[in-house]
Amino acid sequence: MQEEEREDRPSRRDESVRESIWTIPARLKRWYFALFSVQFVVATGWIVRAAIADENVKGVSEIMLYLWQYLAPAAIASAAVSLVLVETAGGIMVLSEWLAETLEKRKQRQISAAADLARAEERQKWVEWNGRREAAAAAGEDFNEPPPGASENLEETT
Repeated sequence: MQEEEREDRPSRRDESVRESIWTIPARLKRWYFALFSVQFVVATGWIVRAAIADENVKGVSEIMLYLWQYLAPAAIASAAVSLVLVETAGGIMVLSEWLAETLEKRKQRQISAAADLARAEERQKWVEWNGRREAAAAAGEDFNEPPPGASENLEETT
C-alpha cells in the first residue's frame, strides 16, 4: 500500500510541483526567496529610516510599534511583487521557447521550399533534355548531349 501511495505522489523534480501558499514553482523557489529577501530588507530599511525621522515617534517602544504597523504590509507587498516577477520570468521563458520553436519551424519551411525549388529546376532540366532527345530520335538524328548533371558528376570525379 505504501508503494502505491509513493507512486501517486509527484516527484520533487517534477516541473508541476509547487510549494507554499504562494504556489511557487519548485524550480523557481530560490529566485522567489532572493527577490523577496532583497525587497523586504530594502522596505525594512526605508521604514526604519521613516520611523527615526518621524518627530511624533519617541522612544524605542514607539519605534517598534511603528515598525510592526508597516512591516506586515511591506512583507505582503514584497511577497506579491516577488511572485509576480518570478511568474513573469517563467512566462518569458515559455514565450522565448515558443518563439525559438516558431523561428526554427520557419527556417525549416524555407529550407524545404528551397529544396523543392531546386528539385523543380532539376526536373525541368530533365524534361527539356528528354524532349530534345525524343525530338532527335523522331527525326532520326544522333543525340550526344549528356543528361543533366552528368557534366557536373564528371567534374567532381576528376
